[in-house]
Amino acid sequence: MGVEQRPVIAISLLSEIAQAISHLNADRALLFLTESAVSVTESLGALLLTPHEKSNTMIPFVKSFQETSPEPELTNDFFSDCFLVFMRLRDNALGSSATEYEISENYPIKKMSAWPVILSGKPVGLLVMYKPESRSDFSFEHRSFLEIITPFMGSLFENLRLNNEMIHKNSRLSALYEISQQAESLIDFRDIYDALGKVARSFINFDVYLLYFVSTDGKTLEARVDQNVSASFPQTIQVGEGPIGLAAKELKPYLTYTSEFNSVLILPIEVSGRLIGVLTIGSRKPYAYRDEDIIGLRIIATQIASIDHMFKDLIRLKGFTERILESMTSGVLIFDPEGRATYANPEIKIIMARQFPENWSPFDAEDKLPGHLNELMIEALTTNITLENEKVKIRNSNPARIVEVNAFPFRNETGGMLGTAVFIKDVTQLSALEEQLKRADKLSALGVLAAGIAHEIRNPLTGMKMIVQLLQSEFGDKDPRSEPLNIIQSEINRLESIIGSLLDFARPSKPKAIDVEPERVVEDCYVLVKNQLKKQSIKFCKTVVPDCPKIIGDPDQLKQVFINIMTNAVQALQSGGELRVNIDLREDFVIVAFEDTGSGIPASRLPDIFNPFMTTKEDGTGLGLSMALRIVEEHGGRIEVQSVAGEGSTFSVYLPRKQD
Repeated sequence: MGVEQRPVIAISLLSEIAQAISHLNADRALLFLTESAVSVTESLGALLLTPHEKSNTMIPFVKSFQETSPEPELTNDFFSDCFLVFMRLRDNALGSSATEYEISENYPIKKMSAWPVILSGKPVGLLVMYKPESRSDFSFEHRSFLEIITPFMGSLFENLRLNNEMIHKNSRLSALYEISQQAESLIDFRDIYDALGKVARSFINFDVYLLYFVSTDGKTLEARVDQNVSASFPQTIQVGEGPIGLAAKELKPYLTYTSEFNSVLILPIEVSGRLIGVLTIGSRKPYAYRDEDIIGLRIIATQIASIDHMFKDLIRLKGFTERILESMTSGVLIFDPEGRATYANPEIKIIMARQFPENWSPFDAEDKLPGHLNELMIEALTTNITLENEKVKIRNSNPARIVEVNAFPFRNETGGMLGTAVFIKDVTQLSALEEQLKRADKLSALGVLAAGIAHEIRNPLTGMKMIVQLLQSEFGDKDPRSEPLNIIQSEINRLESIIGSLLDFARPSKPKAIDVEPERVVEDCYVLVKNQLKKQSIKFCKTVVPDCPKIIGDPDQLKQVFINIMTNAVQALQSGGELRVNIDLREDFVIVAFEDTGSGIPASRLPDIFNPFMTTKEDGTGLGLSMALRIVEEHGGRIEVQSVAGEGSTFSVYLPRKQD
């Protein structure tokens, strides 16, 4: 009896997907996996949902639909039914080990189905797949694919949650900074409290916001006269009357509700135990506020109301934050959720050679940034997805410059957008150095090739020249046969001249003889490789012997040597590895040792690593180490290598110290 053959998802496809998401941040990776699910399973579309338990519903995180398929209308009933499925899955109430579930009778499984997104055995979301009309079920290979990617999604959700928690905490600090900006220019305390409401909204949601101030006799609380007081909250309240009055009397917060608002948070505003007023916020959502919201809002209210220390503390905080932003070598633009600039540090104005007025936006047709840079910024603001290390050439400046763009969205704990931070750094010089290194490597390779060709041509030319000279001596000058021999002799001389020029090109230029600080050269090389170190999470450390002497040499050639060794080390290291540079002194030599914890070099290959064209890389020339050795030897030094396969390598560069 034959074995049943079932088609499976190609390993190459899964490998491509795994490789792709390894280079993406969590939100981009989730979008990519959702799009892949639609493409691979040939579905109409897919919807990735996350739970919002306080509202008893699911909220969409990302969605992907075929261009030929209209996006379905998503109703509250649909999200509620999905939430019921999610809760039954979480409580193991479905009594099934299946991976595909029907949402409800209104949304039958032949049209769409819910796939749980799993983390540590528990669902953290749902992947809703919309099936085409021509097919009511998934094939075996399509099911296999969805079963494989949903755990990936669960892990990515956890990474995103941890990242959002960190951003949420940072947003509170940002709120304090914004309050400090408001407080510095506002003298009227009632205006400051009004500013508090605007800032509080940046990290806590509410439908109503009221400020009550204590009357002159201290017996009543009066709402701001310019506010539209809700029917749930009277204009005047006696201290001690109702939840607001009790909060004022007891100087402690209250969580309550009214017929109009399901969640009401009441916070007294006090200074040194003396009541100033009461802050009240309300939301129509039940259980809208958590303990951390109460704590955060109470801290802000207390800071705002601290008359004795308010201005000193806030101005100090403002100055400290501004100094950090102003001292950054990157330009910083902070945008609100609508894509309007709320802050621009001085460096961004220098880099872009322009001003950024308040509420500036890249969407404005009359005030755009040049070329692709504006498009990148619009992409970051519209997709709310992280951009990392995007390089853009600005051609309308003189000279043209290259900038590196990074954009990071700020979200609250429920995934709502708080804003976007865009960092722009001028990397023109760094890019020029990288290009210079590439060019130097190509020229060196060409030089070695030219030298090899020259030597191969010179050998037969020498034999030809000897034969011509022998014939000339036999024929004599007056022999008519001497004329073609003279022409051959002249052409041989011309070829030898060309070969000499090629050899001069192939030979390294004589190194400069100037004072060089080895530590400074290492620092310059670190600048070129630090981005790659960061990308691979490689730890870098450097130790220098006290009173390290200088050496006599050419800093540019030594930089070429160190860069080559450091680049080889980075390519041999895995994520989380370590690269150590130790500068030491031994007798008359300064030793610069590069030690890595990479894959090491097999003992059989060690004798050949300095040979030209010896390489284990697919795109390598095999000339880097041979050139490095030649440069070091031109400086009167040497390179020693110690390596153990699987443990790492140490390249020690010996350079003669400067004699006093």
